[in-house]
Amino acid sequence: MKILYRLWIEKNGKPVFGRGVHNLLELVESTGSLHKAAEELKMSYRAAWGRIREYEKRLDMTLVEKGRQGRTGAKLTPDGKKLMENFAKLESRFDELTNLKDFKEIFHPMKKSK
Repeated sequence: MKILYRLWIEKNGKPVFGRGVHNLLELVESTGSLHKAAEELKMSYRAAWGRIREYEKRLDMTLVEKGRQGRTGAKLTPDGKKLMENFAKLESRFDELTNLKDFKEIFHPMKKSK
């Protein structure tokens, strides 16, 4: 048995950060390209850039910087990196909570009597 959950952060009732945008930013960071990150997630560049702009607006912070003259490459801003680090820490804490021995014992299947 496994305990599953979905974690996201909301502001004024709208999501401002979660696993989806985290994955997108993680790929931007590792590939150095929003285009490559979008391709890997099977998204259009336009959809990926739109999602990032939407979250930047909701958060009131810049997450991604475009490369030279806005044409080549992309990288995370210091705020974008910090947000990703903090979200990863938060997820890690939730993972710890869902794996507590006492919690698992509640759902441990009882042995069938003969």
